Amino acid sequence: MRQFTRLGDDPLTSRDGRHVLRYEGGVATLTDTATRQIRWHADGFGTLLLGRDGVLLTEDEDHHPLWTSPLRHPDAHRVVITDEGDLELLDGDGVRLVNSRTGAVEVTVLRDAAPAAAITDSAHLAGRNQRIVTRNRDGSLQVSEQTWSHTLDPWLSRWLAQDGTVLTWRQVPEKRGKTSRLVLVDADGELLWRDTNRDAPCDLPPAIPHAYGGPELPAGGRLRHQSLTSPNGSHTLVHQEDGNLVLYCNSRHQAVWASNTWWGGNGWADLTDGDLVVRTMYGAPLWRAGTTTATKLVVNDDGTMALAGTDWVFDGHRHCTEPGMNTARGNTMARGQTLQRQSLTADDGVTVFAHRDDRRLVQLSADGTWMWDEYVWDAERSYLKLGEDGMLRLHHTDGSPISDIAGPADVLTVTPEGVELHRDGNAFWRNGKAIEPEGWDDWMSALMDDTAYCATVIHDVEPAEALRRLLGEDVEIHEGSWNDLRTLADEQDLDWEDTAVAAFPIGRHTLLVEDNGWAARERPDLSAGTFAVTCYMSVNADTSFLVFRDGAVVADHTWDNGSAEPTTPEVLAALDAMGADDVIEAAYEHDLELLCRTAGVRVTVADVTGTCRYAVGAAE
Repeated sequence: MRQFTRLGDDPLTSRDGRHVLRYEGGVATLTDTATRQIRWHADGFGTLLLGRDGVLLTEDEDHHPLWTSPLRHPDAHRVVITDEGDLELLDGDGVRLVNSRTGAVEVTVLRDAAPAAAITDSAHLAGRNQRIVTRNRDGSLQVSEQTWSHTLDPWLSRWLAQDGTVLTWRQVPEKRGKTSRLVLVDADGELLWRDTNRDAPCDLPPAIPHAYGGPELPAGGRLRHQSLTSPNGSHTLVHQEDGNLVLYCNSRHQAVWASNTWWGGNGWADLTDGDLVVRTMYGAPLWRAGTTTATKLVVNDDGTMALAGTDWVFDGHRHCTEPGMNTARGNTMARGQTLQRQSLTADDGVTVFAHRDDRRLVQLSADGTWMWDEYVWDAERSYLKLGEDGMLRLHHTDGSPISDIAGPADVLTVTPEGVELHRDGNAFWRNGKAIEPEGWDDWMSALMDDTAYCATVIHDVEPAEALRRLLGEDVEIHEGSWNDLRTLADEQDLDWEDTAVAAFPIGRHTLLVEDNGWAARERPDLSAGTFAVTCYMSVNADTSFLVFRDGAVVADHTWDNGSAEPTTPEVLAALDAMGADDVIEAAYEHDLELLCRTAGVRVTVADVTGTCRYAVGAAE
């Protein structure tokens, strides 16, 4: 009973329920219900409360004191009943102060670090800055710091009491920066667990990739906020952010099996050393299946779940015939597919988008921190679907719509940057926000300052072949990035007439980009047997725009002396798409857009910031 709270008609009981404090004939009386012995009573009528200055007293109806008990302490914030049948006063952190039978309580202060088992009702752990850990009557631990306090569940509190470990405080990473948190460390000082770990970053050990969202987890595989779903979509095993591993019957919206590690917090589950293990975010085991020879975990359509290579099986839900769902898997959701307590995973294996049982959609980054989330206010249970009309929509479980999120889209895709909606091959929505479409020249800005370049697209030619066409058959070709090319060019101290060029694959075509070069504009033979288009810009704003076909120049729309009459069908189509009438002006003002449209490609920043082939040397 907290300070200033009056004992009402509902009795106050001990943790085991044996001792009861209630009014007997108008007098507050503490009774042992097993023996009917009166353990304590107020001296007279009145309403019982813990009043100002931590004094236990009774009042009349007008809140005037009638009687004051000798049980008092200036730091008291609560009065409780012990399992021994005594009243005790506790401070705001739950530290015992005074007992009605034995008087002042002797409390041991454990400084900075202690085994969890050493924290009792008469010994608490204390750190700097008013940090304190106390033991509650139900066995849970109470963690307090200055103005806040929270409880560690009894299950977790028991798990923390491991031999050779201590609770202490450490600086640990948060989503932004670091902060001091209560942690469990082993004898070597290695972290095993940390408090308040929701949305905290985590360095994951390597894991074996698998068919994410499929029905099986192979040896070496891992689930972190991820799911496995049976082939027909009827049953899903999901690792939840609270640390629980749960098997759901999807149509019934029923949890049919769980590891019961909901108290463990953020972490993962994996299949290592032949055993299925649920772990903390530092890899400490919370639960084990107890096997040694498991080769894979399988979720079946009939509601069973088994570890292949062992006799471990869950069959308490066997013979289920509930219908399945058209579940999205891997890293994409197509039109007509759904997510219900299920996840999609990017190709990196760790960036996850999940529809969760806590009424949330959550996008998690590679380190486990939240990138975006949306709370489902209008339904306790729901599912997410990319409709046949392309709208990403939340639905009630009866199929009726709740709300549209975004769209229309052709596909939802999870990438290392988050959850995206794509239309006509381009992302237009990511992590809850519309994406401003990339400009036609943004990719060049990602490489250089747009002041001096030569860009060429050659159809149906691979990057290495494109470099050989430009620099000769004997050119040394490297694999790396645009920055690697620049480093190589600096190291070789190239002459102004030499060429430094990168070749990027764009579908089945190749984009050549010369850093402050111009070699390709003189090379119609680059298009031998195919089609090519090139544009050039110098630091003095001298420009060229040429179209090659089968080794010959078929169009020249250069600013000073080029043709103002477009004749090639590719240029005509590009001008029409741009809404441009003057080809010379378009080739000068919007050269990179005209280049791409004429070549029939859409170059993005992603295309030129990955791996490329590159070379340096004198053009042929």
